[in-house]
Amino acid sequence: MAQSGNSMELPININAAQVTTAYGHRALPKLNEELQSEDLQTRQKALMALCDLMHDPEYIYKAMNIGCMENLKALLKDRNSMVRIKTTEVLYIMASHSVG
Repeated sequence: MAQSGNSMELPININAAQVTTAYGHRALPKLNEELQSEDLQTRQKALMALCDLMHDPEYIYKAMNIGCMENLKALLKDRNSMVRIKTTEVLYIMASHSVG
C-alpha cells in the first residue's frame, strides 16, 4: 500500500537568488527598505526583484515617487561589483521606458 509523506528537502527548481516580495502597493516600499540594508545578500536579492518589477511602467512611476532613485544612486558606489552591475541594469531598464 502506498504511503504519502512530506519530504524535508527543497524542491529542485527553487532559486536561492530570488527574494520573497510583497505584492500590490507594498512591494516597492519593501524593496526600497531592503536596498538600504547592511546585509549584502539582502541588497542583491532586492535588486534582482526590482529588475523584474521595473519592466512594468506603472512600477517605474511608483519607484520614482517613493525615492528609489536616491537609493539606487547610492548603490552605484557600493563595494560589491554585483550590486553595482544590478543597479546599473535597473537604471537602464527605467531609462529605456518613456516614464523613466
